[in-house]
Amino acid sequence: MLKQLSDRISDTNSVCSIEIQLEADGTMLLNWVLLSKKKQVLVLENSGTAKGDLNVILDFVAPTVPLVLSLSGKGVLHKKVEQQGGNTGKLFDYIFPNARISDYLIQTVLCQDNSFQVSVVRKEQVDKLLTGLSELGFYVLSLSFGPFSVLPLFKLLNINVKEVQLGRHVLQLDYHTPSVYSYTIQASNSHLISIANEQLADHLVVPYAMAFQYLVGGERVEVEYESIQVLAQTHKDKKLFKVLSWGSLVFFFSLLLINTLFYTIVSGENNDLSTAYSGLEHASLSTKKNVEEFNQKETFLMKAGWLDASVMSYYADRIAASLPQAIQLTSINVCPVNEALTRKEKKEVFDQGIIVVKGIASRPTELNQWTKVLDQYTWIEQVKVQDYTFDHKTGRGNFTLHLNTSGELE
Repeated sequence: MLKQLSDRISDTNSVCSIEIQLEADGTMLLNWVLLSKKKQVLVLENSGTAKGDLNVILDFVAPTVPLVLSLSGKGVLHKKVEQQGGNTGKLFDYIFPNARISDYLIQTVLCQDNSFQVSVVRKEQVDKLLTGLSELGFYVLSLSFGPFSVLPLFKLLNINVKEVQLGRHVLQLDYHTPSVYSYTIQASNSHLISIANEQLADHLVVPYAMAFQYLVGGERVEVEYESIQVLAQTHKDKKLFKVLSWGSLVFFFSLLLINTLFYTIVSGENNDLSTAYSGLEHASLSTKKNVEEFNQKETFLMKAGWLDASVMSYYADRIAASLPQAIQLTSINVCPVNEALTRKEKKEVFDQGIIVVKGIASRPTELNQWTKVLDQYTWIEQVKVQDYTFDHKTGRGNFTLHLNTSGELE
């Protein structure tokens, strides 16, 4: 299953097929086709013809696209040989009796009469070609000699012809097998051939057939050469590594993003809880302090007899009764602690006959009018505005009044 998944990921969906025709002067005539497989449909992306050396390939295809090659012309020998017991070594000996077979690459195609169409090229020539392409950054996936790569395509598409002109190649066929083959330096006038709903110039049929068979799969006419197998496997591994690397990068980036979002949410909630806890802790301490102060004052008032009916209760009641609607009281402190004397005598000392009133006034005029009302009480000897601060946010003023009482009732 892992092997099938690996093959699926590294599957080739686009190839550039090039027929390289070697000229006598060392230059190359390149007929090329760029074919892609999109949703099980083959699309002819581009095609053309170029002349020069291997560097010209960079003008029409990027090194990221793998190549399938066909080699013809100078240095490529084609010969039809009678069957020699099915041994390709004997076929080679028939062509080059005194040569070493290890120095050559051999391609054989079985003919209808049980003979073989044998194509032979020196390994040195192929290695030089592969080295040049590797230096340009290209990977070669398949190699064939001559025009014989069209035979499986014609058989697959059931194209029955007796003779076909493919650029410089002239191929006579007998039931989809080669009968007679010849290669001419000067090609005849170009004509169109219809293949798989594509109208192709005859000199582009060979590269199209190679690309078609490689992407579709099935029977292929090609040379079995270890160097090309290594290049094909390297390209497959490189593509697999690239896909898995991108997949790993996306996976870990997604994991990092999720962790970051989770940390942000948890950190925010933690900050909110910490703030709430700090607020509760501060409120608890403040409450504890207030309770202690309350208990101290209650103890004092009980000992002083102030919890019984007293003039101070009467004063507080009268102050509250005189309060206008525009003023809101926040506290009334009867006989407040004298901080200075307390520190000096090291015991609590209270200001007798003093009432400290704190509140909020909508307007200063309301506060002035109220102080005039308070000043009319005979038991109040003096009304003094100790502090007045206007709060621009709330639009109201905070005030503190000191009332000096006489200790008598009206």
